[in-house]
Amino acid sequence: MKGIFKHTWIIMLGILVSGMIFSCSKDDDKGGGVIDQSNQNSNIWANKPDAMRLEVPALRRSSGSYFIVHYAQMNNSNSTKVFNYCLEFDSLNTHSRWVAFCFDDTTKVKNVGRSNEPFDADPMVPSACRIGNTAYSGTGYTRGHLCASADRLFSTEGNEQTFYMSNMSPQEYNFNSYYWAQLETLIRDWAYSGKFKKLYVCKGGTINSWQQLGQFTTTNINGKYVKVTIPKFYFMAILGETPSKTYQSIGFWVEHKNYGYGGGNYPRKDVMQDHAMSIDDLEEKTGIDFFCNLNDAAEKVVEKSYNLKAWTW
Repeated sequence: MKGIFKHTWIIMLGILVSGMIFSCSKDDDKGGGVIDQSNQNSNIWANKPDAMRLEVPALRRSSGSYFIVHYAQMNNSNSTKVFNYCLEFDSLNTHSRWVAFCFDDTTKVKNVGRSNEPFDADPMVPSACRIGNTAYSGTGYTRGHLCASADRLFSTEGNEQTFYMSNMSPQEYNFNSYYWAQLETLIRDWAYSGKFKKLYVCKGGTINSWQQLGQFTTTNINGKYVKVTIPKFYFMAILGETPSKTYQSIGFWVEHKNYGYGGGNYPRKDVMQDHAMSIDDLEEKTGIDFFCNLNDAAEKVVEKSYNLKAWTW
């Protein structure tokens, strides 16, 4: 999104890892972390390389926003941790603005099944806006994954982390279980197709005030009342990187509603073409600058259009 968030870098107060605050000059990403983006006195990019990953959009210069990174330990390893996913959490909406991750040679491997780990509070979210597994109870909405459980089967811890409530969005049941689920399946098909060396994904639900279905009140882990936003639309921004380092992109914009599927009846995957658009158009709708870490020349070309025939439906 040229001229709106482009190169408006966000700065950090500190990195919270395992309950401790480190100074901004310390680079300690391997265990995950969180940045409070309200302090504007130091440059994030010199000290937080995760923010420079291709799947990560431009961060907001906003009080109450937190850039959270989750690393996961590989199975049968006492030390190796790999980037799992990251998100920008908005404390005013008790909802992530987006979640970003990548399918690569490590993370697209299926080593485990879906975890039996219960939904749980994200330990990286500040306690004042951290909600637990019963936060959606009685609302009529399901806990819809943003980074899907099936997207992170490379390790037990990696899959367990997808059940953090910061990775959840309140979704209508049939939308969550059928329409959204089928779109997620389509993206995984692309990741496993062999065409791409890496597939970068940024997805989420809209929390702008004019793009909400509403809000409901629940309690945080301290028993205090907080409001959770219900998105009116959901989006995905996809960037495929081939082994020869060429790129192609596509975006999706989907209204949050019951599309009439259920009872084991899923929409055909080619139906999702109805929701496809260029990344430039998706940026206009969301106000998010996707794939800003590509060099400017490549970003301009890859975001301006999309080609349905370049993707397998």
